[in-house]
Amino acid sequence: MTLTKSNFLTFLDSPLHLWADANNQLESKSFSVYEQLIARQGYEVEKLAKKYLQQKVESEYPSGSTLEFQYQLIDGNYEAQIDALIHDVDNDTYDLYEIKSSTKIDKQNKYDVTFQYLIGKSTLKVNKIYLVYVNNDYVKDGELDLNEFFKTEDMEKVVSKLEDVVFALRAKAWEAMNQSEAMLEEHCYKPKDCPCKQLCHPNLSEYPIYDLSWWKVGQYEKLIAQGYQDLVDISEEEELNPKQLLQVRSIKQKQPIIDEESIKRELGNLSFPLYFLDYETYGPATPIHDNYKPYQHITFQYSLHVMESPDDEQLKHYEFIIDNKSESSQQLVEELLKVIGNEGSIIVWNKSFEMKCNEELALLQPLYAAEMEAINQRVYDLMDIFKDGLFVDYRFHGSASIKKVLPVLVPDLSYDGMEIGEGATAMTKWWEMVDGKISKEAKEKIKQDLLKYCELDTLAMVEIWRKLFLLN
Repeated sequence: MTLTKSNFLTFLDSPLHLWADANNQLESKSFSVYEQLIARQGYEVEKLAKKYLQQKVESEYPSGSTLEFQYQLIDGNYEAQIDALIHDVDNDTYDLYEIKSSTKIDKQNKYDVTFQYLIGKSTLKVNKIYLVYVNNDYVKDGELDLNEFFKTEDMEKVVSKLEDVVFALRAKAWEAMNQSEAMLEEHCYKPKDCPCKQLCHPNLSEYPIYDLSWWKVGQYEKLIAQGYQDLVDISEEEELNPKQLLQVRSIKQKQPIIDEESIKRELGNLSFPLYFLDYETYGPATPIHDNYKPYQHITFQYSLHVMESPDDEQLKHYEFIIDNKSESSQQLVEELLKVIGNEGSIIVWNKSFEMKCNEELALLQPLYAAEMEAINQRVYDLMDIFKDGLFVDYRFHGSASIKKVLPVLVPDLSYDGMEIGEGATAMTKWWEMVDGKISKEAKEKIKQDLLKYCELDTLAMVEIWRKLFLLN
């Protein structure tokens, strides 16, 4: 059995995952909607990169040079599929190209490329190794310009620094993969995403240490080394920050810990009417509209609940959705500005997202830039109350996500059973709706499901706000 690049990267993530994969111990797991979306975008970028590299061969290499994709190489125990291999016919050397759909080079990319290079140089006369990735500064203007869409980075310096490290690590990976028994002490620290939970975490408690919020690098490992498995067992003398202490106390007491005075102060800073706003977006790897960058949000939908006063029981609700592939940001902005008013606080959940959408909409629609910038000056993030530890409840499991907070504070509202119940499905379904390959009936069904989902997001914020307001 040979060790592939994929095996090697799995080893870097968790040696036990690699052993489980090699020994058919992975639990059956389908790809999430988000993982499927990422994979599709990766294939799309790879397809474009092949055209880009074909152009590069024609323009930058001697006549007669050849280009091959997914070129397989084996060096003893190790195997590589080189994304693209160019043979320089004049020098009789080979350049290796690895293709990534990301917009930056991360640590994993560096180890990935070095692994490929080690195998390549053992079997071929390698001249250079490059990483081809997406240029996040590229702005589409007319037909897609592949020379601007992609960046090509010479990885020679990176590889020279990591060559010895990766050489040693791949040997350890091959040994780990071929051991007769699992190395249980090398389990992962992410049980929620673990592909072999029964192997890595067979006795996971209801409130495991992995639920610890606001953690710092190495904290899980340290707690495990001290014998902790369950948050309820952690001594308050441990090196926990103040928010973590509150979380542990809440679990031990089986009670929420609420700073009512601070929450009252926070809510008292808000001004009526309150506007509860939520956007839905889709970020294609390849821009489909002019003036967009790779992965830039297409804001295709909003929901807005308006509360005129604290005792307002007759909320106004406004919504808008772009139901075709046209660039309709102007219409969305104009419809929003009709109903959001010039005064009053704008309540969101995770303000960095909504504020980024507003900034991008301002750039796309400069006539309304001042209005969109003014909206951002009025934004208040309701999530901060939970993220900042003003309301800590053991049933949140260390999360400040609205999907964790809502069922605890407002159990009558739920995303369960909805056709669209989270953001990745929303963006995927929207693209399916506008891409024109389904029936009118199917499109209308998706549209209504999207409207229901986005409306629930803002209604959830309304009801959580009411629960907080009634504390005082």
